Amino acid sequence: MSTDPILGEGYTTHPIDLGADDEGPLIATLIHREATSTPSQTDPGAIDAATKPPILLMHGWSDYIFHRELMEHLGRRGHDVWGLDLRKHGRSLLPGQTATEVDSLSRYDEEIGAALRIIGRHRPPVLLAHSTGGLTAALWAQRHPRTVSGLALNSPWLEMHLGPVARSLAEAPVKLLAERLRERPLFPSGSSNYARATHRDFGGPYDYDLMLKPPGGHSLPANTLGAIIDGQRRLAAAGPLNIPVLVLHSARSRIGARFVEEMRRADSVLDVRALARAAARLGPEVRLEAIDGARHDVFLSDADARARAVSILDEWLETFGTETPTMSAPQVP
Repeated sequence: MSTDPILGEGYTTHPIDLGADDEGPLIATLIHREATSTPSQTDPGAIDAATKPPILLMHGWSDYIFHRELMEHLGRRGHDVWGLDLRKHGRSLLPGQTATEVDSLSRYDEEIGAALRIIGRHRPPVLLAHSTGGLTAALWAQRHPRTVSGLALNSPWLEMHLGPVARSLAEAPVKLLAERLRERPLFPSGSSNYARATHRDFGGPYDYDLMLKPPGGHSLPANTLGAIIDGQRRLAAAGPLNIPVLVLHSARSRIGARFVEEMRRADSVLDVRALARAAARLGPEVRLEAIDGARHDVFLSDADARARAVSILDEWLETFGTETPTMSAPQVP
Protein backbone atom coordinates (compact mmCIF):
# COMPACT_ATOMS: atom_id res chain seq x y z
CA MET A 1 0.00 0.00 0.00
CA SER A 2 1.38 3.41 -0.98
CA THR A 3 0.25 6.95 -1.81
CA ASP A 4 -1.39 7.04 -5.21
CA PRO A 5 0.89 8.87 -7.68
CA ILE A 6 -2.08 10.17 -9.69
CA LEU A 7 -4.60 11.33 -7.09
CA GLY A 8 -1.94 12.14 -4.50
CA GLU A 9 -2.26 12.63 -0.76
CA GLY A 10 -5.33 11.10 0.80
CA TYR A 11 -5.41 8.23 -1.70
CA THR A 12 -3.60 4.91 -1.45
CA THR A 13 -3.05 2.12 -3.97
CA HIS A 14 -3.26 -1.59 -3.29
CA PRO A 15 -1.64 -3.75 -6.01
CA ILE A 16 -3.44 -6.99 -6.84
CA ASP A 17 -1.27 -9.81 -8.19
CA LEU A 18 -3.05 -11.65 -11.01
CA GLY A 19 -0.28 -14.04 -11.99
CA ALA A 20 0.82 -13.87 -15.62
CA ASP A 21 -0.28 -14.37 -19.21
CA ASP A 22 1.59 -14.65 -22.51
CA GLU A 23 2.76 -11.04 -22.19
CA GLY A 24 4.18 -11.46 -18.68
CA PRO A 25 3.06 -10.47 -15.16
CA LEU A 26 -0.47 -9.19 -14.62
CA ILE A 27 -1.66 -6.76 -11.97
CA ALA A 28 -4.72 -4.72 -11.11
CA THR A 29 -4.68 -1.66 -8.88
CA LEU A 30 -7.21 -0.84 -6.16
CA ILE A 31 -7.34 2.83 -5.17
CA HIS A 32 -8.76 3.95 -1.81
CA ARG A 33 -9.78 7.36 -0.58
CA GLU A 34 -8.62 7.63 3.00
CA ALA A 35 -11.30 8.88 5.40
CA THR A 36 -9.13 11.49 7.12
CA SER A 37 -11.93 13.66 8.46
CA THR A 38 -15.56 13.48 9.50
CA PRO A 39 -18.24 14.15 6.88
CA SER A 40 -19.09 17.78 6.23
CA GLN A 41 -21.69 19.20 8.58
CA THR A 42 -22.90 21.50 5.80
CA ASP A 43 -23.91 18.57 3.60
CA PRO A 44 -27.36 17.27 4.63
CA GLY A 45 -26.54 13.89 3.09
CA ALA A 46 -23.33 13.47 5.07
CA ILE A 47 -23.49 10.85 7.80
CA ASP A 48 -21.10 8.30 9.23
CA ALA A 49 -19.58 5.94 6.65
CA ALA A 50 -20.61 2.90 8.70
CA THR A 51 -24.25 3.54 7.77
CA LYS A 52 -23.73 3.84 4.01
CA PRO A 53 -22.56 1.34 1.42
CA PRO A 54 -18.99 1.65 0.11
CA ILE A 55 -18.62 2.81 -3.50
CA LEU A 56 -16.31 1.04 -5.96
CA LEU A 57 -15.64 2.99 -9.17
CA MET A 58 -14.93 1.02 -12.34
CA HIS A 59 -13.63 2.73 -15.50
CA GLY A 60 -14.43 2.10 -19.15
CA TRP A 61 -12.37 0.82 -22.05
CA SER A 62 -9.07 2.66 -22.61
CA ASP A 63 -9.59 4.54 -19.34
CA TYR A 64 -8.54 4.69 -15.68
CA ILE A 65 -9.70 6.01 -12.30
CA PHE A 66 -9.09 9.75 -11.96
CA HIS A 67 -12.39 11.38 -10.84
CA ARG A 68 -11.02 12.95 -7.68
CA GLU A 69 -13.80 15.57 -7.40
CA LEU A 70 -16.50 12.90 -7.59
CA MET A 71 -14.68 10.65 -5.13
CA GLU A 72 -14.26 13.54 -2.69
CA HIS A 73 -17.95 14.39 -2.98
CA LEU A 74 -18.99 10.81 -2.24
CA GLY A 75 -16.53 10.65 0.65
CA ARG A 76 -17.94 13.83 2.18
CA ARG A 77 -21.39 12.25 2.04
CA GLY A 78 -20.22 9.37 4.18
CA HIS A 79 -19.26 6.70 1.65
CA ASP A 80 -16.04 4.71 1.83
CA VAL A 81 -14.75 5.28 -1.73
CA TRP A 82 -12.61 2.95 -3.82
CA GLY A 83 -11.61 2.67 -7.48
CA LEU A 84 -10.25 -0.21 -9.57
CA ASP A 85 -7.85 0.02 -12.50
CA LEU A 86 -8.35 -3.27 -14.31
CA ARG A 87 -5.50 -5.30 -15.81
CA LYS A 88 -3.78 -3.62 -18.76
CA HIS A 89 -5.49 -0.29 -18.03
CA GLY A 90 -4.17 2.86 -16.39
CA ARG A 91 -1.96 2.22 -13.37
CA SER A 92 -2.09 -1.52 -14.12
CA LEU A 93 -0.68 -1.32 -17.67
CA LEU A 94 2.86 -2.73 -17.58
CA PRO A 95 5.66 -2.29 -20.17
CA GLY A 96 5.32 -4.71 -23.07
CA GLN A 97 1.59 -5.29 -22.56
CA THR A 98 -1.10 -4.67 -25.16
CA ALA A 99 -3.28 -1.96 -23.67
CA THR A 100 -6.85 -3.10 -22.81
CA GLU A 101 -6.36 -6.62 -24.22
CA VAL A 102 -8.60 -9.30 -22.71
CA ASP A 103 -10.15 -12.40 -24.28
CA SER A 104 -13.20 -12.51 -21.98
CA LEU A 105 -14.75 -9.98 -19.62
CA SER A 106 -15.00 -12.84 -17.12
CA ARG A 107 -11.24 -12.53 -16.69
CA TYR A 108 -11.93 -9.42 -14.65
CA ASP A 109 -13.70 -11.54 -12.02
CA GLU A 110 -10.33 -12.14 -10.41
CA GLU A 111 -9.56 -8.49 -9.65
CA ILE A 112 -13.16 -7.59 -8.83
CA GLY A 113 -13.35 -10.48 -6.38
CA ALA A 114 -10.02 -9.49 -4.83
CA ALA A 115 -11.15 -5.87 -4.52
CA LEU A 116 -14.37 -6.88 -2.77
CA ARG A 117 -12.46 -9.02 -0.29
CA ILE A 118 -10.20 -6.06 0.53
CA ILE A 119 -13.20 -3.75 0.96
CA GLY A 120 -14.73 -6.34 3.30
CA ARG A 121 -17.28 -9.09 2.86
CA HIS A 122 -19.49 -7.52 5.53
CA ARG A 123 -19.91 -4.41 3.32
CA PRO A 124 -21.20 -5.15 -0.20
CA PRO A 125 -20.45 -1.98 -2.21
CA VAL A 126 -22.33 -0.16 -4.91
CA LEU A 127 -20.45 -0.50 -8.21
CA LEU A 128 -20.29 2.90 -9.92
CA ALA A 129 -19.19 1.84 -13.39
CA HIS A 130 -18.68 3.63 -16.70
CA SER A 131 -19.12 2.41 -20.29
CA THR A 132 -17.48 -1.01 -20.79
CA GLY A 133 -16.98 -1.07 -17.03
CA GLY A 134 -20.76 -0.89 -16.73
CA LEU A 135 -21.11 -4.01 -18.87
CA THR A 136 -18.45 -5.77 -16.79
CA ALA A 137 -20.14 -4.72 -13.54
CA ALA A 138 -23.56 -5.93 -14.70
CA LEU A 139 -22.12 -9.29 -15.75
CA TRP A 140 -20.40 -9.61 -12.36
CA ALA A 141 -23.61 -8.83 -10.46
CA GLN A 142 -25.56 -11.28 -12.61
CA ARG A 143 -23.16 -14.17 -11.95
CA HIS A 144 -22.31 -13.33 -8.31
CA PRO A 145 -25.54 -12.55 -6.45
CA ARG A 146 -25.34 -10.72 -3.12
CA THR A 147 -21.79 -9.53 -3.62
CA VAL A 148 -22.85 -5.94 -4.36
CA SER A 149 -25.63 -3.72 -3.01
CA GLY A 150 -26.48 -2.08 -6.31
CA LEU A 151 -25.23 -0.82 -9.65
CA ALA A 152 -24.88 2.83 -10.65
CA LEU A 153 -24.08 2.70 -14.36
CA ASN A 154 -22.68 5.73 -16.16
CA SER A 155 -23.42 5.37 -19.90
CA PRO A 156 -22.87 1.58 -19.81
CA TRP A 157 -21.92 -0.13 -23.08
CA LEU A 158 -24.62 -2.77 -22.75
CA GLU A 159 -25.39 -3.03 -26.46
CA MET A 160 -23.84 -2.26 -29.83
CA HIS A 161 -24.93 0.67 -31.97
CA LEU A 162 -28.34 -0.01 -33.56
CA GLY A 163 -29.10 -2.79 -31.08
CA PRO A 164 -29.16 -6.59 -30.90
CA VAL A 165 -29.53 -7.16 -34.64
CA ALA A 166 -26.31 -5.30 -35.38
CA ARG A 167 -24.56 -7.18 -32.57
CA SER A 168 -25.76 -10.55 -33.90
CA LEU A 169 -24.52 -9.73 -37.40
CA ALA A 170 -21.11 -8.67 -36.07
CA GLU A 171 -20.62 -11.52 -33.60
CA ALA A 172 -19.47 -14.32 -35.92
CA PRO A 173 -16.96 -12.31 -38.01
CA VAL A 174 -15.54 -10.57 -34.93
CA LYS A 175 -15.14 -13.92 -33.16
CA LEU A 176 -13.27 -15.31 -36.17
CA LEU A 177 -10.99 -12.27 -36.32
CA ALA A 178 -10.37 -12.45 -32.57
CA GLU A 179 -9.28 -16.09 -32.88
CA ARG A 180 -6.85 -15.18 -35.67
CA LEU A 181 -5.56 -11.79 -34.55
CA ARG A 182 -5.83 -12.19 -30.74
CA GLU A 183 -4.09 -9.18 -29.15
CA ARG A 184 -3.30 -7.53 -32.50
CA PRO A 185 -5.40 -4.44 -33.22
CA LEU A 186 -8.66 -4.85 -35.06
CA PHE A 187 -8.97 -1.08 -35.36
CA PRO A 188 -6.40 1.69 -34.92
CA SER A 189 -6.94 4.56 -32.49
CA GLY A 190 -10.28 6.19 -33.12
CA SER A 191 -11.62 9.72 -33.32
CA SER A 192 -10.42 12.38 -30.89
CA ASN A 193 -13.86 14.04 -30.86
CA TYR A 194 -14.63 12.99 -27.28
CA ALA A 195 -11.32 14.35 -26.00
CA ARG A 196 -11.98 17.63 -27.83
CA ALA A 197 -15.22 17.96 -25.86
CA THR A 198 -13.71 17.04 -22.48
CA HIS A 199 -9.96 17.66 -22.15
CA ARG A 200 -8.56 21.12 -21.44
CA ASP A 201 -5.80 20.70 -24.03
CA PHE A 202 -8.52 20.69 -26.69
CA GLY A 203 -10.74 23.35 -25.15
CA GLY A 204 -12.68 21.15 -22.71
CA PRO A 205 -12.97 21.78 -18.96
CA TYR A 206 -11.22 18.68 -17.55
CA ASP A 207 -7.70 17.38 -17.13
CA TYR A 208 -6.58 13.75 -17.25
CA ASP A 209 -3.53 11.81 -18.39
CA LEU A 210 -3.62 11.52 -22.18
CA MET A 211 -1.14 8.64 -22.06
CA LEU A 212 -3.49 6.57 -19.88
CA LYS A 213 -6.67 7.80 -21.61
CA PRO A 214 -5.57 8.68 -25.17
CA PRO A 215 -7.65 11.13 -27.23
CA GLY A 216 -8.68 8.42 -29.69
CA GLY A 217 -8.39 5.52 -27.28
CA HIS A 218 -5.76 2.82 -27.51
CA SER A 219 -5.77 0.62 -30.61
CA LEU A 220 -8.64 -1.82 -30.10
CA PRO A 221 -7.38 -5.43 -29.87
CA ALA A 222 -9.47 -7.98 -31.75
CA ASN A 223 -9.72 -10.06 -28.56
CA THR A 224 -11.18 -7.15 -26.64
CA LEU A 225 -13.94 -6.35 -29.12
CA GLY A 226 -14.80 -10.03 -29.25
CA ALA A 227 -14.98 -10.12 -25.45
CA ILE A 228 -17.28 -7.08 -25.36
CA ILE A 229 -19.70 -8.48 -27.94
CA ASP A 230 -19.72 -11.84 -26.15
CA GLY A 231 -20.40 -10.05 -22.84
CA GLN A 232 -23.31 -8.14 -24.36
CA ARG A 233 -24.76 -11.38 -25.71
CA ARG A 234 -24.42 -13.13 -22.34
CA LEU A 235 -26.00 -10.24 -20.47
CA ALA A 236 -28.95 -10.05 -22.88
CA ALA A 237 -29.56 -13.78 -22.39
CA ALA A 238 -29.28 -13.67 -18.59
CA GLY A 239 -32.08 -13.38 -16.08
CA PRO A 240 -33.03 -10.16 -14.30
CA LEU A 241 -30.87 -8.53 -11.65
CA ASN A 242 -32.55 -8.39 -8.26
CA ILE A 243 -30.67 -5.36 -6.96
CA PRO A 244 -31.30 -1.64 -7.45
CA VAL A 245 -29.83 -0.29 -10.68
CA LEU A 246 -29.39 3.35 -11.65
CA VAL A 247 -28.50 4.15 -15.26
CA LEU A 248 -27.30 7.66 -16.10
CA HIS A 249 -26.84 8.61 -19.75
CA SER A 250 -27.04 11.53 -22.11
CA ALA A 251 -30.37 12.53 -23.58
CA ARG A 252 -28.94 12.27 -27.09
CA SER A 253 -26.10 10.88 -29.20
CA ARG A 254 -24.05 12.87 -31.68
CA ILE A 255 -21.64 10.49 -33.38
CA GLY A 256 -19.59 11.36 -36.43
CA ALA A 257 -16.14 11.35 -37.96
CA ARG A 258 -15.78 15.14 -37.82
CA PHE A 259 -16.04 17.22 -34.65
CA VAL A 260 -19.08 19.48 -34.33
CA GLU A 261 -20.02 21.69 -31.40
CA GLU A 262 -23.08 19.57 -30.57
CA MET A 263 -20.69 16.86 -29.37
CA ARG A 264 -19.92 18.98 -26.30
CA ARG A 265 -23.43 18.27 -24.97
CA ALA A 266 -24.16 14.77 -26.26
CA ASP A 267 -22.77 11.24 -26.17
CA SER A 268 -20.29 11.14 -29.03
CA VAL A 269 -19.33 7.50 -28.33
CA LEU A 270 -22.43 5.33 -27.82
CA ASP A 271 -25.96 5.03 -29.20
CA VAL A 272 -28.00 6.13 -26.17
CA ARG A 273 -31.23 4.66 -27.52
CA ALA A 274 -29.74 1.16 -27.80
CA LEU A 275 -28.10 1.66 -24.39
CA ALA A 276 -31.38 2.65 -22.72
CA ARG A 277 -33.36 -0.22 -24.25
CA ALA A 278 -30.77 -2.73 -23.01
CA ALA A 279 -30.63 -1.09 -19.57
CA ALA A 280 -34.41 -1.28 -19.14
CA ARG A 281 -34.18 -5.07 -19.44
CA LEU A 282 -31.67 -5.47 -16.59
CA GLY A 283 -34.26 -6.08 -13.90
CA PRO A 284 -37.32 -4.87 -11.98
CA GLU A 285 -35.51 -2.14 -10.02
CA VAL A 286 -33.95 -0.14 -12.85
CA ARG A 287 -34.09 3.66 -12.75
CA LEU A 288 -33.22 5.24 -16.10
CA GLU A 289 -32.18 8.90 -16.17
CA ALA A 290 -31.51 10.70 -19.47
CA ILE A 291 -29.56 13.86 -18.67
CA ASP A 292 -29.88 16.77 -21.03
CA GLY A 293 -26.48 18.08 -22.10
CA ALA A 294 -24.48 15.15 -20.71
CA ARG A 295 -21.45 13.68 -22.45
CA HIS A 296 -20.52 10.00 -22.70
CA ASP A 297 -19.05 10.15 -19.20
CA VAL A 298 -21.83 12.08 -17.49
CA PHE A 299 -19.39 13.18 -14.76
CA LEU A 300 -17.21 14.86 -17.42
CA SER A 301 -20.10 17.01 -18.66
CA ASP A 302 -20.61 20.76 -18.46
CA ALA A 303 -21.39 22.03 -14.97
CA ASP A 304 -25.19 21.96 -15.29
CA ALA A 305 -25.41 18.40 -16.61
CA ARG A 306 -22.74 17.16 -14.23
CA ALA A 307 -24.54 18.71 -11.25
CA ARG A 308 -27.77 17.03 -12.36
CA ALA A 309 -26.03 13.65 -12.60
CA VAL A 310 -24.44 14.02 -9.16
CA SER A 311 -27.77 15.09 -7.64
CA ILE A 312 -29.56 12.04 -9.08
CA LEU A 313 -26.78 9.74 -7.87
CA ASP A 314 -26.96 11.24 -4.36
CA GLU A 315 -30.73 10.88 -4.25
CA TRP A 316 -30.58 7.26 -5.42
CA LEU A 317 -27.86 6.34 -2.93
CA GLU A 318 -30.03 7.72 -0.12
CA THR A 319 -32.58 4.98 -0.83
CA PHE A 320 -30.20 2.34 0.53
CA GLY A 321 -30.90 1.19 4.07
CA THR A 322 -28.54 1.79 6.94
CA GLU A 323 -27.73 -1.92 7.15
CA THR A 324 -26.21 -3.87 4.28
CA PRO A 325 -26.14 -7.67 4.20
CA THR A 326 -23.00 -9.71 4.42
CA MET A 327 -22.06 -10.58 0.86
CA SER A 328 -22.01 -14.11 -0.44
CA ALA A 329 -18.52 -15.35 -1.21
CA PRO A 330 -17.81 -14.65 -4.89
CA GLN A 331 -16.93 -17.67 -6.95
CA VAL A 332 -13.76 -16.62 -8.75
CA PRO A 333 -10.78 -18.58 -10.07
